[in-house]
Amino acid sequence: MAAAKGVHATPKGGRVRRRLGSWVVLAVLAAGCTTPDANHQPAVNDQTDVWFAQHMVPHLLQDTSIAYLTRDRLADPALARLADRIHRRGQAHAAQLLEWLAERGLAPHGHSHQRGDTLRRSDLERLSRLDGAALDLAFVKVMTARDRAGGKLAATETRGGSVPAIRQLAHHLLVEQQAQIDTLQTWRPGWFMTPSHTRPS
Repeated sequence: MAAAKGVHATPKGGRVRRRLGSWVVLAVLAAGCTTPDANHQPAVNDQTDVWFAQHMVPHLLQDTSIAYLTRDRLADPALARLADRIHRRGQAHAAQLLEWLAERGLAPHGHSHQRGDTLRRSDLERLSRLDGAALDLAFVKVMTARDRAGGKLAATETRGGSVPAIRQLAHHLLVEQQAQIDTLQTWRPGWFMTPSHTRPS
C-alpha cells in the first residue's frame, strides 16, 4: 500500500496522514479471513508455502500500515528511519507474495492468526494519539512483538516449504526481522538513559 501523495508537511497534512494510516490499518483488520477459490486448491507439496503466504501477507500489511501511521511523528530519527524501511520492505514483500498467490487463484487471509500479532482498534487509536517519546516507546514495544510473531511464520516456511522462491523470501524475512528485534532491544535500554527523552507516564 503506497503512501498517499500530495500531502504536505503541515499540521493539517499531518492529521490527514494520520487518518489515512488509521483507515488503512482498520481496513486490513476488518477484512476477516478471505476464502480461497474452491477451484484452485493448493497442491499437497506446496501447502506449507500457501499457508505461509496467506498468513504473512496480512502480517506485512499491518506492519506497513503501522509504519506509515508513525514514521513522521517518531521523535527518534533512528526509529523514524526504521519505520520507513519497514514500510518500504513490507510493501515489496507483500506484493511478491500476493502475486504468487494470485497466480494460483488464491487470496491471503485477513489476519495472521499468530499469538502476539493481533492489532485491536483501540491499539491503533492509541498509536494515532501518541506523539514524541511516548510514541517511540509504544512503537518499539509493538514492533518487537510483531517481529517475533513474523519470525515464527517465516521459520515455519524455511523448515517445511517446498517452493524455492518462497523459502528464500521467508529466510530473508527471518534474517530481516531478527535484525530489527536486535536493533529495537538495543534501543530500549538506552532510551531511558538519553537526556533528550523523558519516560512517558
